[in-house]
Amino acid sequence: MDATTSQASLLTAADDFPHPIGSDHRFWHETWWFWFFNAERNFGGWLYNYIRPNIPLSGGGCFVWDGSTWNHMEVPYYVSYSAQPLPQVTDDSVTFASGTAIEVLEPLHRYHLTHRDRDWIDVDLDWTGVYEPWVATEGEPPRVRHLDHVGRVVGNVTLHGEVIPIDCLAIRDRTWAPRQERWKDGGGYGYTNGATADIAFLHGRYFFEGGVGRNLVSTRTVERDKRDGYLTKLVVEGTDDTGRQLEAIGEPTSRMAMPIPGVHAVVWTSLVRWTINGVEAWGEDQEPWPLNRWAEMRRQMRAGTWDEQPDVRPRVDHGH
Repeated sequence: MDATTSQASLLTAADDFPHPIGSDHRFWHETWWFWFFNAERNFGGWLYNYIRPNIPLSGGGCFVWDGSTWNHMEVPYYVSYSAQPLPQVTDDSVTFASGTAIEVLEPLHRYHLTHRDRDWIDVDLDWTGVYEPWVATEGEPPRVRHLDHVGRVVGNVTLHGEVIPIDCLAIRDRTWAPRQERWKDGGGYGYTNGATADIAFLHGRYFFEGGVGRNLVSTRTVERDKRDGYLTKLVVEGTDDTGRQLEAIGEPTSRMAMPIPGVHAVVWTSLVRWTINGVEAWGEDQEPWPLNRWAEMRRQMRAGTWDEQPDVRPRVDHGH
């Protein structure tokens, strides 16, 4: 990635829709992810759907949690499919068999998001970009494979008959690249983000302040619940490529341990109350773990031998 720009100019309206298949890799993988929350209710949710056109199939769905439990089998709503047909695509929408639909109101900027499932849930949200998309590329000439994008999300989630209003700043992302079916290494790193109208960061990827976004090199350190292993505190510290400093201190207020759709892994996804350079904010932390590594870490925690290491890697993977 260029040192001074997100390269958002490389994006086109076609990037809101399924891309040409880039290889014959069995798990060529493309995703659509939006998240949303109501901080007062400790309520968070994902719309996450993917396609694997070489198989061909789609998967994912909608997941919501609150402060009552972290178990995906007990949260208010969790639907994740793994072998659905490919979505229906029109000139202005992508509709998944999971119940999720993405209507493109203004390319790369405004979307109408819905997810409906019987009388259990009705998601009806409008998403509008606030910052420019932050783009990850590879190769020469550069090819876009991933984007992250902060926007304002407004609307309602009707959950088991109760209307939960949504008005928040939250991130979306898109990835189109090969993906391994089973993760073997890693774990404990964070897709960690927070935003206000004036300041935003994504750990190891970008820092926006005063409307200007730059590449961010940062460290992420955490504290954990000793019984269950989930995060109880986060600190992200870093410097962007102009020397601007970031200090973000976060307190997770609710979370879910969620099987990652389509791979042999779990992600702890947490709603986080942040202080970013002294400014109050909200955001999210995703901590993905291969299942074998999570189990190993928990054995070590119980034995008192776990040595927590800071996450210092630049964010060079393709996210979701």
